[in-house]
Amino acid sequence: MTVNPDKQARVEAMLGELAELGLMLARDLAVQARAAEDAQEKVALTAAFQKTSRAVRLTLALDFQLERQAARAAREAELQSREDLAARNRAERDAARSADLAAGPAALSPAERQKARVRGVLNRLLWTEAEGDQEEFDVLLEDLDARLDEAAQAQGFADLPIEALAQRLKSDMQIAGALVVTTARSLAPANTARPPLADTG
Repeated sequence: MTVNPDKQARVEAMLGELAELGLMLARDLAVQARAAEDAQEKVALTAAFQKTSRAVRLTLALDFQLERQAARAAREAELQSREDLAARNRAERDAARSADLAAGPAALSPAERQKARVRGVLNRLLWTEAEGDQEEFDVLLEDLDARLDEAAQAQGFADLPIEALAQRLKSDMQIAGALVVTTARSLAPANTARPPLADTG
């Protein structure tokens, strides 16, 4: 629910003024009730004091309730903003990956090829860790991407063996399961030259 800040402030000011007036009236009634000598008058003043006190308590409770609602609305708005930002980041990342795939491996830098290979090695473990929850998987993937981006800043990143790099990231992220690297070529760093074709002549 959208909250109008100006209206919220005006309502809170009015409630504060009502509470102050009620408190002043309750004090006056308490003084009069103590000073009254007639029994009926004392009873009437005491009843009026109790009603006024209750009105003050209800006014304060309403004020606190409005404050809690405003705080909850602010938290929900912040959470929604974070979720929207995460969704945009995921969309941008997915679009960048799609563009990289469309461009082909030759268009990627050695560091990008290295990151793509590590993602491929860890992808199944991340999915298992997320227990099939797509949102949790996305969070883990974002964490992996952030760690890869940081690791890529180090000199010689593209020369590191894939298995060693994937194992280190797996340990840092505390991901369970065993790494599965299917081919020897998958273990090679991104800068490793491809073996020459066999001489068929």
